[in-house]
Amino acid sequence: MAMAAKQYVFRVRINDRESSEVSHDGHISKEELKNALQDDTVAQKLIEDFKKYGRDYELKLRDYLTRSIPNYPTPVEFHTSEVSHATHMDALDRILDSEGFKADGEDLKFSWWSLKIDEECIKAAEERYLEKVFPNRSQEQRERQEAFLSKFTTSPAFHIHESRYGNFRFVFSLNKMMEAYKEQFCGGRDPVLREYKTVFYKQEIMYAVLVHSPDDDEKFQNYSTIEESRFIDYRNNQIVWRAQAIGDSIQFNLILDEENKTANAERAFGENYYVWDHVCLAFHFRDLLKFPKDALLQNCIPCKKKKSRNKNCKGKMVLI
Repeated sequence: MAMAAKQYVFRVRINDRESSEVSHDGHISKEELKNALQDDTVAQKLIEDFKKYGRDYELKLRDYLTRSIPNYPTPVEFHTSEVSHATHMDALDRILDSEGFKADGEDLKFSWWSLKIDEECIKAAEERYLEKVFPNRSQEQRERQEAFLSKFTTSPAFHIHESRYGNFRFVFSLNKMMEAYKEQFCGGRDPVLREYKTVFYKQEIMYAVLVHSPDDDEKFQNYSTIEESRFIDYRNNQIVWRAQAIGDSIQFNLILDEENKTANAERAFGENYYVWDHVCLAFHFRDLLKFPKDALLQNCIPCKKKKSRNKNCKGKMVLI
């Protein structure tokens, strides 16, 4: 148990949304995180560190990670070529007035973008999963297979029509984002992508990918390049994400029929809450990343603001 305390170094902070946040440099797996947090020494240190901020912290993620849940598809590989940035009305006005995106932060300034995983991405991921589980399916077995993965993709990572951060969402192709960043911040050279952090809250695990100019290689050299990540890759203008936990509430049980080489989702007993993971790209900005106003308007869509299930009780920050 003491070994975990030496191997994993966690940092705590209160982020800009007044949320309690814990991070670890680089990308570590869900299982590695589970093992580390089961070390009472690690858990107690996190609680004590938050007391310095005047927060009574409860390590809820450990509870979620150790729950008994129905069988579900994992890992699942998603390929996406679009990224999104959600915001509220005041920020939307500033983005349109300045014709670009300004990064937030103190010492290091980042603009945060999520992956857009739509229905087509989910269908393609389902087929990849089936090919891996049943590599020698017949045509008849392929035709007999019914859609099942969408019953498990319940986490906010797949809620493309709503957001936790505002009523407006900018959606750009990853290629356009990278090209704009390349020309405006990299002098025409390719941006560098690195494993930045594994960040977690009550139920959520976020894998942050750092995008920066080659001019800043020395500044970020302690972070491994994305090619070394076990969970994320960047190729052919797409992010490849190997998701470990795709549902924050699991209501189905995955049944793998070896004889017929099919996968089925059967209704489970009750609603089983579990951790969920996702990927964010943290673009390191020196200045405004500019786009023509027409392009900003064309790529901005209204979205529903998702209401949190959480409540603050007697000063305790409880987050999902």
